Amino acid sequence: MTSLAAPPAASTLRVAAEPLRRFWPALAALLVMALLASVHSLVFSPLAGRYRQQLEAAGELGAPLDPRLVLAPLPPRVTDMLRKNSLSEAEANQLSQSGFLATDLVRRLAGTAVGVGIDVAASEPGSVAQTAGTVEVRAVLRLRGRYAQVVKLLDALANERSLYRIERLSLAPLPGGLVESKLEVARVFLKRSGGPS
Repeated sequence: MTSLAAPPAASTLRVAAEPLRRFWPALAALLVMALLASVHSLVFSPLAGRYRQQLEAAGELGAPLDPRLVLAPLPPRVTDMLRKNSLSEAEANQLSQSGFLATDLVRRLAGTAVGVGIDVAASEPGSVAQTAGTVEVRAVLRLRGRYAQVVKLLDALANERSLYRIERLSLAPLPGGLVESKLEVARVFLKRSGGPS
């Protein structure tokens, strides 16, 4: 008679490992797929959510989203800049009639000039003009400082991400290497349809 003895443990492991060796490419593919799925969930899903929010925000601003351009919306910095430099029709009327826009422009310009080391000799709010799609606010500043400081002022205004237009800049030399400058600036606000946001 033959006795039924348990097979040795080493041969059991060899038999169990044999199918795993044959299917290792499939197991590696499953591991790569799991890694890519987790990267997609952790990295690309939040980016897609931000993309949808920016599309919504651009639509609320009244930016035309042509169906052919849906794949190429405005960059987030541009959308943010448009939002910061736009007013509703009601806000535009109220703020321009109260004089707030003109005095705020003078305050901003004078503060930036003092921040770069320029003395503000005089400042004067200008007119506020409304068109169908914009509100333009003007101000005039007379400044004393070095030429390099005037350049820093213009650079600071450019980095502020507001829609400024330098309408006139005149420089006159003063003793001691200083310049006296007259700066006429307009700030443009875009009118958006709808209520304030």
